[in-house]
Amino acid sequence: MKKTEARSRKSTAKAKPAAVRAAVTTPAPKERKAQVPVPAPPSVPPNQPELFEKGIALFRQGRFTEARVFFEKAVEGPIIEMASAARAHARMCEVRVERAAPVVTTAEDHYNLGVALLNQRRLKEAETHLEEALRLAPVGDHIHYALALSQGLSGDIQRACQNLRRAIEIQPRNRGQARNDPDFAGLLHQQPIAALLFMRSEADS
Repeated sequence: MKKTEARSRKSTAKAKPAAVRAAVTTPAPKERKAQVPVPAPPSVPPNQPELFEKGIALFRQGRFTEARVFFEKAVEGPIIEMASAARAHARMCEVRVERAAPVVTTAEDHYNLGVALLNQRRLKEAETHLEEALRLAPVGDHIHYALALSQGLSGDIQRACQNLRRAIEIQPRNRGQARNDPDFAGLLHQQPIAALLFMRSEADS
C-alpha cells in the first residue's frame, strides 16, 4: 500500500511541472502596431521667375487683368527682390484696370461699349451689353441691328434674324444697310436672313 501511494504521489508531482511548462511556453498574442500615416511629399513651389516673366509679357500687351494673376503668384516666390517687383507690378495692373473700366449706365453707353466689343469680336461680352441697351431702349433700331450682327457672327442665326427683322420694321433702311455691310457679308446667304434681306419691299424702291 505504501509503495502504491508513493508511486501515485510521484506521478502527481511529475504532472504539475508539465502544466506549468505548458503555461510558460504558450506565447502571448502579439500586439499590432498602429500604422503611422506617411506624410505627403511637399508641394513643389511655383517657378517664380517664369511667373514673373509671363506677367511682364502680358503687361506689355496691355492685358493687365491676366498679368496681375501671374504677378500675384510670383509674390509668393522665394526671391525677395522679384517678389517686391511683382507686388509693384500687380498694383500697377490694378490701377490700369480701374482706369480702363468704362462707366456704363445709359442705353447708349451699353450700345457703344457693345459695338466696341463687337469690333474686337468679343461676341459674348458684346451681346451682354447690347441686350442691356435694348432693355433700356426697346425701340432702338440701331441696337437691334448691332445685336443681330453679334448673334449672327456667334452662329445664332434664328435670333439674329429676329433682331434684324425688328430693326427693319422700326427703320426700313436697315435692310439696304445690311445688304452692303461688310460685317454682314458672311450672313447674307444664310436662311432665313437671306429671305429677309432680299425680299421685295416698297421701302427699297
